[in-house]
Amino acid sequence: HPLKGCGLRLVLGHGLYQSMLIDKPELPREEYPTALPFLVRELVNESPQELVADGFPSPLKDRLQVFCTQRRPLEQLAQACTEGGYSLLSVSAEEAVWGQWIHPQQSQLLLHRRGLDNLQLSAFKQQTLCFQRQLRGFGVPLLPAGGESDMKAALQLDSLALELQRSLDFLSAQLRDAPITQVVISCDEDDDQQLAQALSARLSVNVEAVAPPHAALAHNAVRIAYAAAMDQAPHGINFYSDALKPKVERMTLTNVVLSWGVMALVLAAVMGWQGWQQHQVQTQRDSVQQELQQVLGEIQHTQRVLASRVPSPLKHQLAERLAQQLASKQSALAVISQHDDSLTVGYASLLQQLALADSQDIALQHIHATGTQLSLSGLARTPAAVPAWVQQFQPYPALASRRFQQMVLERDSEQRLIFSLQGSLNHVANNAVNNAGHIAAATAQGGTQ
Repeated sequence: HPLKGCGLRLVLGHGLYQSMLIDKPELPREEYPTALPFLVRELVNESPQELVADGFPSPLKDRLQVFCTQRRPLEQLAQACTEGGYSLLSVSAEEAVWGQWIHPQQSQLLLHRRGLDNLQLSAFKQQTLCFQRQLRGFGVPLLPAGGESDMKAALQLDSLALELQRSLDFLSAQLRDAPITQVVISCDEDDDQQLAQALSARLSVNVEAVAPPHAALAHNAVRIAYAAAMDQAPHGINFYSDALKPKVERMTLTNVVLSWGVMALVLAAVMGWQGWQQHQVQTQRDSVQQELQQVLGEIQHTQRVLASRVPSPLKHQLAERLAQQLASKQSALAVISQHDDSLTVGYASLLQQLALADSQDIALQHIHATGTQLSLSGLARTPAAVPAWVQQFQPYPALASRRFQQMVLERDSEQRLIFSLQGSLNHVANNAVNNAGHIAAATAQGGTQ
């Protein structure tokens, strides 16, 4: 069938599912597909992992009508639908969809048979299944061929009427608020009208043949398909739960390779932008230095001219103006010189070397590094432990280039010795060692006091 792009509703026939009544569990409706396979595991031969189940409240007492089927065939059906190019909307059971042929406001008993199968007896209350039974031992067809009277066929109809009456008596006791008012006939290989007339003469309730809305609905297989397409009942079942629907695979090899490619492009773009920024800063720095050299040359020339001539107020003003320009250029050069390659490298090596220069007498609590500034604070066992620890920075390049300008030692409310070192990056690495020695001496004196 050309069904590509269509949505399908599948119906499982007899033999492909099992139905049963169980005590109604205290569970929300959306948890039925997950919980019901475990609730019926003692009533079926398969394990819960191999089952798919759904159900709805039964009108008979406080029970739950459960339908279950095997998971593997259902997965194969869903896969076939996916490969065929059409979407699977739902998977129901034959007996559940027959309710579409029942009057929505009445309770009716349906006698039906598909093909040469056994007779099936299903009771519905307002299109909701509440009773089902299989009748065995009845031949096909039930009526004699050609409409001729036959003793065997009459006995068979009497036996069928007796079985129907027993079911009606049972249902009349269960459905006191809405008793069965009509029996509906839909049997293949039989004339439904003649069979309804024959049974109506033997039963105490009205018997009618099913009335299909279209002549093409002449057989039960087509009627079941039509009922499934029209199934809008709130108490229907659907074996095709979200757990069986195909999952979208996002972590595929193609997606992973594409993500890696995008990340590589982003990293290359970031590195290129940083390199361009550094080049711009370097170019600006070189330009300012050239301007500074020119200004210094002008100053020197002016000074020589001033030395050879008698000073005058005009020359003094010119000298002051040039001095101001020189100060402005030097200030700009100082700002640009603060740009250091360490700002683009990060603090990984600094933190790693700080971890290597550990001391048993120091408990470092705070590290603050921004630009060229580095501040350390924590707990010390003794006042002399801090300068001794600073002396250990000499073998580490990232620490030896740091110059600490201020050290604070004090005790907190618990008499613990708290230290704080405030410092910055020194372009001459030897100054850090010398300053560390000065701090050590000053701290040693402070500890003695």
